[in-house]
Amino acid sequence: KNFRIAVDIGGTFIDALIFNFQVGSLKIVKVPTTPKNPHEGVIRGVELLSQTLHSLDEFVHGTTLGLNAILERKGAKVGIISNEGFRDVFEIGRGDLSFENMYKFDYHQSKKLVPRYRTVGVESRINCQGEVITELDRDDLINKVRLLIDSFDSESVAISFLHSYINPKHELEAKDILSKMFPMIPVSLGSEIAREYREYERTSTAVLDSYIKPVLGSYLSHLEEFFHKKQFFGGFHIMRSGGGAMTADQAKKTPILTVLSGPAGGVVGVQFLAKEMNYKNLISLDIGGTSLDTCLFLNGAPTEVYEADIDHIPVMIPIFDIRTIGAGGGSIAWLDGELLKVGPQSAGAEPGPACYAKGGNNPTVTDASLILGFLQPEWFLNGEMNIDKLKAEEAFKANICLPMKLSVEEAAISVFRIMIAKTVSAIREITVERGLNPKDFRLVGFGGCGPMFSALIANELDIHEIIIPPVPALFSAWGMLTSDLEYQNAKTILLILNNENFQKINSHSNEIEDEAVKIINLQIKGNQTVNIKKIFSLRYLGQEHALDVEILQSDTIESLKLKFGKIHEERYGHKFDEEVEV
Repeated sequence: KNFRIAVDIGGTFIDALIFNFQVGSLKIVKVPTTPKNPHEGVIRGVELLSQTLHSLDEFVHGTTLGLNAILERKGAKVGIISNEGFRDVFEIGRGDLSFENMYKFDYHQSKKLVPRYRTVGVESRINCQGEVITELDRDDLINKVRLLIDSFDSESVAISFLHSYINPKHELEAKDILSKMFPMIPVSLGSEIAREYREYERTSTAVLDSYIKPVLGSYLSHLEEFFHKKQFFGGFHIMRSGGGAMTADQAKKTPILTVLSGPAGGVVGVQFLAKEMNYKNLISLDIGGTSLDTCLFLNGAPTEVYEADIDHIPVMIPIFDIRTIGAGGGSIAWLDGELLKVGPQSAGAEPGPACYAKGGNNPTVTDASLILGFLQPEWFLNGEMNIDKLKAEEAFKANICLPMKLSVEEAAISVFRIMIAKTVSAIREITVERGLNPKDFRLVGFGGCGPMFSALIANELDIHEIIIPPVPALFSAWGMLTSDLEYQNAKTILLILNNENFQKINSHSNEIEDEAVKIINLQIKGNQTVNIKKIFSLRYLGQEHALDVEILQSDTIESLKLKFGKIHEERYGHKFDEEVEV
């Protein structure tokens, strides 16, 4: 059993490959995405790779199904249960605005994922010390649950009570009651997914998890049914947004952890390359059919964050610091008055760019590439797919050339320039905002369009070396093969780092270590070694934001303070002789 299959779903194509670890052979296929029934395209790709799945050792999968459900507002009807008097935590959100909207006086919040009438408050209260002030009113909960499900047709429920990060007692009780009343209704707990403080962010994470749970659950069940019929008994693993993989069962329980699992495969692949080639500073450039993803690597490791923003909704999960813009091969070129724009709308897999001759009439980046000679029709998809240059030219003439009085070539060049400008802007955000110069990095180009644009982007940023991996169009899928099973756990404690508290801090860290090891052991088969990495989020007392410091067995309070001071100085240019808080 030396065979492993990896499959990555993109907006336009499904990338699938099978690797034989014994002889090092690789077989690849690329099939169109099937948006209406995404599992069908995946099954087709797997069947083209191998008909005898019983000899397969592992299937690892990256999917943007959850992400697309959020972006397209095609998730479940979610009901929210919170404390009485605090039912508007999710509705109000935060008072700050994103950088691009900061000075808009006519700014309007986007429509909420959950309408207010599907949010209920229940009598219960735990204070910030974890002490029960008001016991959970079970009768009140039962009535509110019936209201959400019987009257308001909620298909899943998110439960998020105040201070559940310190004591999840009431959330667990509420889940137990709800599951007995309605066993088929999926439930997401804020304390189980994000056991950290900040009630709005914890609530929004639970809501997003609940929103995509039925969607991803149904999709994975279809795949499990297919594998069962094919007598596949190996590991069925799903990529996590922060790298590593987890079992399909774990993905069903906490689907929010998979929300950026597709792009994560490429990041993990670049991390593997960095280690093998002994490269320290890299910028990944993953350009697919629908979007462009870029990530920064310092000392061979990708930058990570523990809070991301998905369509203006915060989510507290470990995630790679990937900057995504709606600019890929299928991105549509269009006119906003007299201004030419590219994306974020995409032609997708159906109907696809105009040159695919599948009914698409909008000019795209792929059409521009064909017009300018970057693509050769006879070589497209290894000669397995026909593309029509005449259709591409007709789309440009009708939509761009006639209104702007440009030739077809001038219009195509303009599309390329806009694409490059957007990409350069995204890369400068993750480098210059950290005080780093892009010219000190190497650029790794992959995805369907990554290698094609790499030289143009490197030229713009004054980067002197480009790395194009073998089979770049399927590199994200290949990166998934290098992943280990992972589980990440967190807890907020807010204690000053001193002799008095050090034992208490270690006790908390040992508690979440035991929980994490228990969950990872449920996912692995046989006797596998479990490696543990512990991180403290530290800040000077009085600061709002923290910096992550890895803690080793040999570390003392003094060595941790020295490490933190060094990281603080590298990030902000200075350090203080102040108390440090965990």
